[in-house]
Amino acid sequence: MTVSVFPAMTETRSTCPYCGVGCGVIIASEGSQITGVRGDPQHPANFGRLCTKGSTLHLTASSVVTRQTRLLAPVQRLQRHGSTQPITWNGALDLAAQRFADTIARHGPDSVGFYISGQLLTEDYYVFNKLAKGLIGTNNIDSNSRLHEQRGGRLQADAGHGLAACLL
Repeated sequence: MTVSVFPAMTETRSTCPYCGVGCGVIIASEGSQITGVRGDPQHPANFGRLCTKGSTLHLTASSVVTRQTRLLAPVQRLQRHGSTQPITWNGALDLAAQRFADTIARHGPDSVGFYISGQLLTEDYYVFNKLAKGLIGTNNIDSNSRLHEQRGGRLQADAGHGLAACLL
């Protein structure tokens, strides 16, 4: 009986996380290490094509990046340039909420804003808008979808159509 010391190559279909287009990707991996990403030719949003960011998605999970020390639990810096101290998740959330509230109380609701993902569902956008505009009272809410809207406008002017870059 032969036992392979190399993990089997697997492919997993997923969605690119970068913008609101929702391009389909196929992620190649060996064990827990992502080795490549390519466009999913069966996905209706991109038909196998990827923009520059999507085509380099696998680089964010390269062994060089994943071997770096990553924050796995919350920490707090008690003084500027001081060392960090562990803090509980509840403590971190309470601290963030208190600092957010203090900033609003001191500088007004337009001193804060939300930059949210273009991958959210319509219901999620609704909730974030209610939070920002209804509860906090700021209109400062935007998403990374605007990047692709601007790119589409530029394509309209340059190429005569406004398709997303991945569809060219």
